[in-house]
Amino acid sequence: MRIFSVLVLFSVLTVLYSCGNPVGKSTKSSSPADSSTVFSGTKPSADVPDDGTDRAKAYQLFQQGTKEMKEQRYQDAVTTFLSAMEYDPSNPLIYYNLGSCYYSLKEYSLALSYFGDAIRFNPSDTSALVYSGMIHYLEGRIQESINYYTQALNINDKLYMAWYNRGTSYGRIEDYEKAIADFSRAILINPVHGNSFMNRGLAYYYSGNTDLACKDWKKASSLGLGIADEAIRQYCP
Repeated sequence: MRIFSVLVLFSVLTVLYSCGNPVGKSTKSSSPADSSTVFSGTKPSADVPDDGTDRAKAYQLFQQGTKEMKEQRYQDAVTTFLSAMEYDPSNPLIYYNLGSCYYSLKEYSLALSYFGDAIRFNPSDTSALVYSGMIHYLEGRIQESINYYTQALNINDKLYMAWYNRGTSYGRIEDYEKAIADFSRAILINPVHGNSFMNRGLAYYYSGNTDLACKDWKKASSLGLGIADEAIRQYCP
């Protein structure tokens, strides 16, 4: 029998079963795609000509939008990326960054649409897949979130945040066995990710294994996750 009331349980799950973005940083803002690596199938930035062609105009606007994104001027970045898209309408990086901007603005329907476009032009874009999973999770479509995380992991099974987020989704639907397995994979890849220990401990607790739960919470606490201390005080001998 769970010892939390329904109200407290919902609150705790909202905090503990929080998803993380593909690079493991705060989900309050998102990371722009890096044009120095790929830009519409071209070589790095030094080889993009400044000759007034559509490709050059798109690149210049992309650089401007990326700067605006990094400055958290997301609405300005949206305007700039939309202009870039007019010159390079099949560039997956532009769509990805538009999705990232709208995600940061909490306009999730638009974010999901642009992430979908990024995936359409680049089906191996694991970041767009993970962000799509996060949006479905935030809007309560848990099975859809699991599907997107699974697609990302089928492409790259070293993405610890995808394992963590999928475990989070399994936790929300009370499939604790699968949640534990996914958190364990996340920990194997990143053994200092405190949230994975915290949430695996919660899954152990709800599975009736208080000893393993407390062991994980103590590990999470040692990694600096303060919320673990409250769980230890209340539920560990």
